[in-house]
Amino acid sequence: AKGIAYRGKSLFDCNKELPKAPGGEAGLPEGAFWLLLTGEVPSPEDVKAMTEEFHARSSVPAEVYKTLDALPKTMHP
Repeated sequence: AKGIAYRGKSLFDCNKELPKAPGGEAGLPEGAFWLLLTGEVPSPEDVKAMTEEFHARSSVPAEVYKTLDALPKTMHP
């Protein structure tokens, strides 16, 4: 059995090819996401830009919290 593959690449190969954090040994999750979306191994610059984009979109609007807080505590998820 081949195991899990991303776009035809084994997890072992992905870990070797994907950009890593400084001093890190594992491929960054943003790099894996890029590979899944595009089919291409990202450059370190691509991963940095994606991380910045994720951070820029990470805030949750106050209205979302207000809506969640208004739901009954007994409500099924």
